[in-house]
Amino acid sequence: MAKPRARAPAPPELMEDAVEEILLRLPPDEPAALVRASLVCKPWRRIVSDPAFLRRYRRFHPTPPLLGFFNELYGAAPERRFVPTTPASPFPKAAFDRRSWAAVDCRHGRVLLQKEKAGGNFVVWDPITGDQEELHMPSITGDRATSFYSASVLCAAAGCDHRDCHGGPFLVVYLGNDESQPIVHACVYSSESGAWVTMVSAHIGYNDFFTAYCGTLISDEIYQVIIGDDDAILKYDLGNHCLSVIGLPDESDDGGIVPMPTEDGSLGLASISASCLHLWSRKVNEDGIAGWVQCRVVDLQALLPIDSPCKRAYVIGFAEGVGVIFVTTEVGTFTVELKSGKVKKVSEPRYYFVVPFMTFGTP
Repeated sequence: MAKPRARAPAPPELMEDAVEEILLRLPPDEPAALVRASLVCKPWRRIVSDPAFLRRYRRFHPTPPLLGFFNELYGAAPERRFVPTTPASPFPKAAFDRRSWAAVDCRHGRVLLQKEKAGGNFVVWDPITGDQEELHMPSITGDRATSFYSASVLCAAAGCDHRDCHGGPFLVVYLGNDESQPIVHACVYSSESGAWVTMVSAHIGYNDFFTAYCGTLISDEIYQVIIGDDDAILKYDLGNHCLSVIGLPDESDDGGIVPMPTEDGSLGLASISASCLHLWSRKVNEDGIAGWVQCRVVDLQALLPIDSPCKRAYVIGFAEGVGVIFVTTEVGTFTVELKSGKVKKVSEPRYYFVVPFMTFGTP
């Protein structure tokens, strides 16, 4: 009778330092990966839940990843929802299943919502922690009507690297017009004071205009495209508390305009014309005059299914920090990574703007 085989020795356990190095390299744009790792065993759960590991994880990855986007659809009654760009949504669907709430802006882990489309209060929401703070719309024109406004949310913590802004102070920058005058106003809400302060104004030459996209933060300046008799960019300087107007390139009004930072951190633009994505940079010439310089052209026909004339493309958003442009066509909405040229279809419907959501969805 054959002797039973000796049981093979158990494989040696990985040293905790080696496990931590492996977990550190899990992709941040798949937050479910860390959750699954925490379920393997108690030692792994202890590592993943350790605040020191989570801080190191966020330092290891240079920028918060794009986890999805809020959107509004074309149609008589727009449906507002969140579309994840990761295998799993970073927060429960029910957390944003409220059709009376519209996403206005998103930055530094916070989403700025408006409870009603026409004149409702704002809500600053942290989807990861669930924290919410409601603030009233500012009164910038007294009893006179305001036909245009936009708002941007950003972290206000001094020295913050914006990798883990949960629970800290924030600002909301509000831009609005006076319907009876060719003037635009700006004011700022501080969560620390709980009040709207710093009212400034700028003359723009006309009063019939609107915005179609989120504002873009570059350094300590908010840039907002306005569409009207003469399309332009509003610039609000947070440090100097001043408002100014910047003209646009003549060739940039065919398929949408989105402000974005250039590689050197200055103001840039993404626009679409003749099925090509045009990237612009704001430069100062030898005479000290600022102007637009076209620095790159991307042929979208080679990347997107827009082979027929009716399938035009429009740029509808930019994800700050990750270099991703959102482009919509009649056959779907796509992300275009500017560095790699990688294109990904993220949804079927056609949107008129998106609000990208970037944060570390760590457990």
